[in-house]
Amino acid sequence: MLHHYPEPGVDCAVSDSSRWWQALSAPELRLVIGDDAIECLLFDRPWLPGKRVALRSHHREVLVGEGQDSLPSESAWQRLHTMLAPLAGQRWHVVIVLSNQYARWLVLPWQAEILSEADKAAYYRHGLQQAFGADACDWQVQAQGGAYGQPTLLNALPLALINRLQTVLQTYHLAPGVITSAWTLSANQSLQLMRQQRLPRAGWIICRESGSLTMACLMQGYWQQMRQIAVDAQWAHTLKQCLLREQVMYPDRAALPVYLSQAALRADTRQMLSPFQVVEVQPSGRLGASYQPMWQSEMA
Repeated sequence: MLHHYPEPGVDCAVSDSSRWWQALSAPELRLVIGDDAIECLLFDRPWLPGKRVALRSHHREVLVGEGQDSLPSESAWQRLHTMLAPLAGQRWHVVIVLSNQYARWLVLPWQAEILSEADKAAYYRHGLQQAFGADACDWQVQAQGGAYGQPTLLNALPLALINRLQTVLQTYHLAPGVITSAWTLSANQSLQLMRQQRLPRAGWIICRESGSLTMACLMQGYWQQMRQIAVDAQWAHTLKQCLLREQVMYPDRAALPVYLSQAALRADTRQMLSPFQVVEVQPSGRLGASYQPMWQSEMA
């Protein structure tokens, strides 16, 4: 299960969308392509200040035996066609959230001699190819640069996946406004919490799926490291061991809080993660009671 709570306007800002005019006015069609399920969520956009986003409908299709492939299986694409067919030709702001297994991240150090956009693009491609092999040349790359002298965070998605998603949507006269990874949305929610509570922009930002944890280290507002680790039902034990190793290697990260999106931790799981400070990033409640049973149930 992809532990991600859809929160329009927080996890996806209007400025994130290539179709911002629809993000401002159209109801949202959100497709979540996870590692074990595909979900289709329809949201009505509020027109009056202070009103909540309303969940119109939610459809979930379980994917059995998908594994950790680099692209969705044919059965996943068939289920996506089935979900989209009744929505053909309607006006939606389309948001696609992809499992972290389809994305790659890399934190690259600052290089003062690289100034032009062409040199930056070449530097990013070289770094991705060094880290992930020759396939990196077929990825769509987005860079989030820090201030002068600070590292750059790269996010890459396979072009083959992006192109097929666009083709499927075109079949039903739809166009994507946002195509992003689940971790990115979890990071946006965590950063929103930091702003609201005036917390330091520092911590481990973690997105959990059924078979993996995607985690990044943020210090003084800048990304320092990012990695993915495979997990099973004992994910909390694996996470703790990983954090303990980081403590030994980087003592300055020892006291960083751990931000977990929608984990709804049980007491024994929270105890397992001790002595690390765990911050549960819960939804703001703007969807109302209609969606709450989906995230309130406790998870291991």
